[in-house]
Amino acid sequence: MIPSRRPIHFNDKTGTAQVDADPSIVHQFHQQLPNYARTPLISLDDVAKTLGVKHVFVKDESNRFGLPAFKILGASWGSCRAIIAKTGIPTNSPLEKIKQAAQKEEIVLFTASAGNHGRALAAMARMLGIRAWIYVPRTVNDEAIRLISSEGAKVTVSGRDYDGAMREAWEEASRTQEGLFVQDTAFEGYEDIPKWIVEGYSTLLSEIEEQLLEKKLKANLLVTPVGVGSLAHAVVRHCKSSDRNCAVMSVEPDTAACLYQSLVAGKSIPVLTGKTIMEGLNCGKLSSTVFEDLQQGVDASVTISDFESHQALQYLSSKSVDSGPCGGAALAALWRLADSPKGPTWLTEDAVVVILSTEGLRDYERPLHVSSEDTVEIT
Repeated sequence: MIPSRRPIHFNDKTGTAQVDADPSIVHQFHQQLPNYARTPLISLDDVAKTLGVKHVFVKDESNRFGLPAFKILGASWGSCRAIIAKTGIPTNSPLEKIKQAAQKEEIVLFTASAGNHGRALAAMARMLGIRAWIYVPRTVNDEAIRLISSEGAKVTVSGRDYDGAMREAWEEASRTQEGLFVQDTAFEGYEDIPKWIVEGYSTLLSEIEEQLLEKKLKANLLVTPVGVGSLAHAVVRHCKSSDRNCAVMSVEPDTAACLYQSLVAGKSIPVLTGKTIMEGLNCGKLSSTVFEDLQQGVDASVTISDFESHQALQYLSSKSVDSGPCGGAALAALWRLADSPKGPTWLTEDAVVVILSTEGLRDYERPLHVSSEDTVEIT
């Protein structure tokens, strides 16, 4: 139970971030994948008018390579880089050669996921003609399991939370001769593949920049959801590099605020999590490689309730944006910023704001009001 609302945490330690890979190379890789297309950047004129800013845009990731989330960007680049490393083929190998090498070695991809990452990795395995084995936490609903299975993956339901399911997937991959663990969470002794997954998300940011430049605009604020921190890491590296000077605001569920609590503590700390409709953000521990950059690059951190995400989804639906609970989180965070004492100093009349809607419409249990003590459903 959350006894009171957390205030927005404004971070006074921000600076610049280092980019390891050339985003253009990652973008070129994704353009090799079947049916590549930029996802829409949709103007929310009513929100901009209400907030008194120049523009608010939502990056709509409800259909990325036929999947309802952005995760395939990281899963594809991360798994292919991992296959290259495992098989010893040249780093610049085209997709077809990576596919042949993976099939020759009979590679099996393993991961743990609450839904979208697992489905994306399963889809990538199908594209490469190899097998995938996905572990899901005990809280994942039947529909998410069905969708992962529909991509041809074997699914095992763990009796544990996300971190426990991840340990099980790691252990099974280690016992399997052809096993290759492709996870977006880094931990001691496992850091390269999560870094490649972060690099994969750079395509999303490159697209946003292209789409804004076509309108002769530049983002001043980007709002991103946070689970283990991989997408936020990519966002920070983009926004805090070169001459972009774009502010970053992160958003997490009230019940899984590992980044928020870590920023307040000044170090990465684990937190206990509870049930949330924002299942992809229900993570109690940050990836081990992300905190230093997030501490340097996240200007503001906010947590929201399930009901606030639900309200944001209802608004986005009215604008023909089919977003799921994790995707609605960014708009809910922006509304919280507008109501904060520092809102007017951030949301100026010249501001261009981009929010990330990271997943498409999916079934979820309609939440109660912001207070967990309420017993009457709000419709």
